[in-house]
Amino acid sequence: MSSNHNHGIHHATYQSIDEEVAPGLHKQLHRQHVRGTLYVWALLTVGGILAGLYLTPILMPHMNSPEGRAAIETVKVFTVAAAPVAALVCAVAIYSLINSRHRSHLDSPPVDGPPLRGNALASGSWLVVSTLLVVFLLFWGLTEWASQQVVHADALQVNVTGQQWLWTYSYPAQTVILPGGKTLTVPKAVDATTLDLPINVPVQFNVTSKDVTHGFWPTQLGIQGDANPGVNDVLRTTPDHLGKFQVRCSQICGLYHAYMYTQASVIPDSAFTAWIAQGDAGRVLTSAKITGGVR
Repeated sequence: MSSNHNHGIHHATYQSIDEEVAPGLHKQLHRQHVRGTLYVWALLTVGGILAGLYLTPILMPHMNSPEGRAAIETVKVFTVAAAPVAALVCAVAIYSLINSRHRSHLDSPPVDGPPLRGNALASGSWLVVSTLLVVFLLFWGLTEWASQQVVHADALQVNVTGQQWLWTYSYPAQTVILPGGKTLTVPKAVDATTLDLPINVPVQFNVTSKDVTHGFWPTQLGIQGDANPGVNDVLRTTPDHLGKFQVRCSQICGLYHAYMYTQASVIPDSAFTAWIAQGDAGRVLTSAKITGGVR
């Protein structure tokens, strides 16, 4: 009863407005609000696109692999694609706050405008644009994912094990054939708590855990994977820039989760061969076992 009564009051109010305001002027006022919102939307969209194109590379860390740079490119594309949608939401909110706020000199708030639910053009446009955007993002994501599933026959195998609160790395005995016919040899299995990788050599990480779930995240290689007990998660990358970075745990795994990180480096293949031959890796592991892995 009350709902019908209120509906009748609102209907009468709309009728009185239509009687007092000329139809052409009434439509023009509505167009004015639409134009104002579109102006704010266009300004915010341009700002969002520029931020995605130019701020993303500044805010993201320097990457030492093609996979990492592809991840930055994906962030840029997704930011640009999302900018118009986010700008529309913000534009409606900003324009409404500026132009439709309640004035203190009025006895009652202004009457709500007609809803857009029955506007076929607005609903249809939103449906089409949203569908195209989702399909584009899905296609981009699947393409990037597929590009990282390429298996290199001659990849350096590195077994990664997470445990509270330490990463350990095992380099099995192997021979990797490099471009140009050169070979990279690990004569016997080596264990370490620091990750050293030769430059321009494909690497396959075989990631698992001894206790709880961890997240293997070499921060500047552009890859990340779960380390689950009893499961072997395979990650692939090809470091192509020299430099140092950290391997962190990306999943909360207990009291010292924040301290679960190790140093990593991308080094020349000659330095990697010398490092393996000198047995430095084994001594690092022995030292870490003595301290219990807690820094």
